[in-house]
Amino acid sequence: MDSSKFNPFKAKLFSGWGFLSRGLLMIAVFALLHLLGLREYTSFISGTTSGGTGDLLGITYFILYSMTVFVAPVLIIATAFMKILSRYAGVED
Repeated sequence: MDSSKFNPFKAKLFSGWGFLSRGLLMIAVFALLHLLGLREYTSFISGTTSGGTGDLLGITYFILYSMTVFVAPVLIIATAFMKILSRYAGVED
């Protein structure tokens, strides 16, 4: 096996490893932002803005939250389907 195949930064865009690494990267970045406490800055959703960098941090947290909830699971499930297809249907990655 070629070790560069499993490098997440060199993975093809539409490959199983590319989907999995990008999905896990989204989850990891969101977890980091959550641990840093950026959830407190999401008050702009209810219309109470504080102005300044707090709103930008809140928007960043909200975008990563949305990507973690809606995009990352789809990428991980697509990876599973691609692996199943490559194993049983003979479709290559």
